[in-house]
Amino acid sequence: MGFFEKIGGGVTYNTIPLDRVATPRQMSSYIKQLIRSSSTLYHESEALVVSRVYLNDPLNYGAIKGKFIVSEDEVDLVLPLMPHIINIPLVGEHVVVIEYNGQHYYTSIINRKNSPSENAIPIDLPKNTKYGDTFQRNTKISRVNVNEGDIVYEGRFGNSIKLGSNPKNQSPNIRIRAGQDKQFDDVNLLAKENINQDGSSIYLSTDETISIYNPNFPTKTVNGNSIVINSDKLFFNGRKGNVDIRASNKMYLEADEIFINAKKAGTIKMGDPRAPMIPTVNGQKLLEFQAAVLGVLSGIQKILTNVGLQLWPLVATDTLKLLKNVHVVAEGVTKQTFLHKEVLIADPDWKLPDVPPLPPLPDPDVMKAKIAQGIKIPETPSLDRLKEKVEESSWQKKS
Repeated sequence: MGFFEKIGGGVTYNTIPLDRVATPRQMSSYIKQLIRSSSTLYHESEALVVSRVYLNDPLNYGAIKGKFIVSEDEVDLVLPLMPHIINIPLVGEHVVVIEYNGQHYYTSIINRKNSPSENAIPIDLPKNTKYGDTFQRNTKISRVNVNEGDIVYEGRFGNSIKLGSNPKNQSPNIRIRAGQDKQFDDVNLLAKENINQDGSSIYLSTDETISIYNPNFPTKTVNGNSIVINSDKLFFNGRKGNVDIRASNKMYLEADEIFINAKKAGTIKMGDPRAPMIPTVNGQKLLEFQAAVLGVLSGIQKILTNVGLQLWPLVATDTLKLLKNVHVVAEGVTKQTFLHKEVLIADPDWKLPDVPPLPPLPDPDVMKAKIAQGIKIPETPSLDRLKEKVEESSWQKKS
């Protein structure tokens, strides 16, 4: 595991010739070079070539087997050093190994090729050794383009998480992407993140403009503090709880078709959820109800006319029609069939008080620190102070 590396060359009489009676300077130089020639450098870590990876073994999760490059010792079980963040190496890749209490641990993969896909150099491994059971090298994968100060977590498959900033104003952002922009597959360039071209993306931004393209709608720009998610399909599933979407201004739903499906009657509700809900109108049933009412009125008129003319067969026929329309009208009135009780709206006559939401309170620890550091704290608004301001304003208007 750990090994010594000799850093000095051998010293002989021919290397440093001495007089028969050596001078003090010659003797000093000779002794120094003797000491230097025996000097060594101790390496606590050593590079190891991976020959096997234990993936989902419960006892040896993420462990590897391999052979040290310098000492040529073989090790059957090397565990990942960090229990919570693991970079699974490939067969043929080189890893840095250290030893604690008799157990070997690997810390990181050595960047032999500076490639995001794989960095394997299979020393002393059989010819045509595979990187693993399923992994396939992809030479089209490029490293993600970075800016000054970025912190990047980059996968092997064109996926990355970048903790960075907008270079124009240093505003912080986080960019998560899965699936490299295909434009960079056949060109030797760093892959620039493109929310409209990458496979799937989540952008968390604070002060920048993001343009979202959709072939079916006009291009949309998002400014300021924003979270933008873009992919071919989006699916939000509240498995046991609610899904709440709020907007302080406008909310847009745009699609070729929009479906709202409620499993229970009266559960599609529009308007303020605090207001009482009333049913909407069932257009088809309302038309049938109106037709029945008109049928009753016209039926009565026909019956009276035919009675006056003593046309009794027509009176009987019109009476049957009248009874059918009366039945429809009665059912509409008693059962309210012309109302759509699946879709409810807030009662427009119910007026709710406008209660402004309470703003988030400042952190008390931050406030204490500001006071201790002599930072001026803005005055906290109160009802008394608001009344004073209203009175001052009205007095100024009068004067």
